[in-house]
Amino acid sequence: MSERPLRDQLAAGKLRVVRTTYGALTEDAVFVQTSPSRRVTFFRKQKKTTNGPYQTFPQVLGSIPIRPSMAGKKRRTSTITKSSDLTKAGVSTKKARADPTTVPELLANVLSFATHSALASCAVVCKPWSEVALDYLWRDLDSVFPLLELVMDIHLLDDLGFSGDLGLERFSNMLSGADWSRFQIYAGRVKHLSYENGEPYRNDWTPSLDPNGIALLCLRSPSGLVLLPRLKTLEWSTDESVAPIFPFLSPQLESLEVELTGTSYLANDFFSTLAGRIPNLKSFTLKTPIPSRDIEGSLQKVISSWKNLEALKLPPYYLRPSILEAAASLPNLIHLDQDYTCYPPKDVTATLQELPQDAFLKLETFAFNANPAPAKRLLRRYSDLFTRLTEILLNAMGGINNAEVLEFTRHLGSTCPRLIQVSFDLSVEPGLQKGSITPLSIGVIESLFPCRDLEMLEIGHPFPLTLDEDDVERMAAAWPKLTTFYACHDPDLSLPIPGDMGNSLSILQAFARHHPMVRDLGLFFAKDKMVTFSGDLYPEFEFHCLETISVGTSAVPGGRLQDAGFLIASLCKPEPTIDSDTCVWYVGAECPEWEEYKHQWEEAVKHMEFAMRIKSAGRERMSGIVNLRS
Repeated sequence: MSERPLRDQLAAGKLRVVRTTYGALTEDAVFVQTSPSRRVTFFRKQKKTTNGPYQTFPQVLGSIPIRPSMAGKKRRTSTITKSSDLTKAGVSTKKARADPTTVPELLANVLSFATHSALASCAVVCKPWSEVALDYLWRDLDSVFPLLELVMDIHLLDDLGFSGDLGLERFSNMLSGADWSRFQIYAGRVKHLSYENGEPYRNDWTPSLDPNGIALLCLRSPSGLVLLPRLKTLEWSTDESVAPIFPFLSPQLESLEVELTGTSYLANDFFSTLAGRIPNLKSFTLKTPIPSRDIEGSLQKVISSWKNLEALKLPPYYLRPSILEAAASLPNLIHLDQDYTCYPPKDVTATLQELPQDAFLKLETFAFNANPAPAKRLLRRYSDLFTRLTEILLNAMGGINNAEVLEFTRHLGSTCPRLIQVSFDLSVEPGLQKGSITPLSIGVIESLFPCRDLEMLEIGHPFPLTLDEDDVERMAAAWPKLTTFYACHDPDLSLPIPGDMGNSLSILQAFARHHPMVRDLGLFFAKDKMVTFSGDLYPEFEFHCLETISVGTSAVPGGRLQDAGFLIASLCKPEPTIDSDTCVWYVGAECPEWEEYKHQWEEAVKHMEFAMRIKSAGRERMSGIVNLRS
């Protein structure tokens, strides 16, 4: 309902959104056409296109007043409310309807482009604008402290652990005199909340959530244990007590992501208390380095209680038999995935050997730990389940036998033709013998050609995978929808990897020709394969939407920084990001040459950016010449 009026206004030329990119900043401007000859810039906003440092809300969040009380004052009301009133006032109904900001749906869409400061200004225009603007201002909170500052001095909350009974009494008295009606109006607007313990809030000051202070907050709050009644998504990260999270667990909560880096005792206490609190939960993500055996019992019980759960994301080696049984009991589970933020110790009990019968009837995403040979047996035994999958992630991390890997991928390609995303983590666990490891063959790629709908392929391996143009062409014929391709781009440099092993930078030309719509590309480039830029910044084939080139642990080929930068720029329409970091799978030894390699790529990026500016200016000039001729 909100999109159709916006499209109508756009089609009528009354509303236009213009986006312009200046380096690392993107500017959105919303124009309102109030008459054929008059166009008003409603507001602009800028945002960084790259991840910047943590920023809190502007101070307007804590200072924007809810509309002041009108007791004893003459209330101002609009004198134009009906069509008859419009006629009496000499204003045509047609002209009033031409203003898109009088339509609530359009106003909401327009304000969705606003910055926090612009929303703060809109919040004091009139009541309809105030309601919509405040909804956007408070909908997504990156910290709990802007909300808590409405009823308390958070410095007192931070000092509770050191101030004793006198501090608790002072804190309680402060909450008794707080404006709770104001707090409830703002709290009722929050739908997404994120909290990270230890994250700086203002001026590098890091407050903490004292459990006693949060308990007093719930005691004084009219809403009791539910502070945010409309909260839908909660992200919480802490290495201390998890008790402060509970007042923020709304019964309407649909997505919960927790990172627990404290003790197993605190984690068990959290899961034991969590059971039955959020019955409508649809998505749960756990990030923790705690071994699964230490919290297995409490985690299994709480997972079993979430009958509406559709997505479950756990760390590697967490599918122990009881947890797997609990996940299998969920009738609506669609995604059973893994999160690599934290890496618990390897647990042989959690490597998948068998599955419950007649389980996972709706499963589409399956991530599990198993070596290729047992994984192949699972494919054969539970073919009905694997045939339905659209995404699979195999985390092997054991003794990697290339012949077994090839057999598994061949069977996977023939059994699971509906696959859209495939990820293989074939890294070698630290401490294992690596002498017998050899590079993967191109057959691993070819065996997945039957998966015609494949959009993403990720492979992690201790050795790089080398491709030629013929391989890239056949990949394009097999996977016309491919948008993400990572092929062993961060091998283990502690292994004997020859300088000519890996890809030439010229392989990017093959990808630009056969995969022009790819968005993310990860390849390892051989440092001894020289690259030379031809001088043509406008080749016939280019990437149309390439966003990231991940080079992993590779060096700039031949150390030719300018040639590498100009070659990449020539092949890209939008400017891509060059990522020289390793992926979350990487477990190899740190290499002393890494810093030098990263510095090389930083210099190559500077040449690429310079070449992109030249390329953009040349295109604008050619476009201007064409326009003059026409």
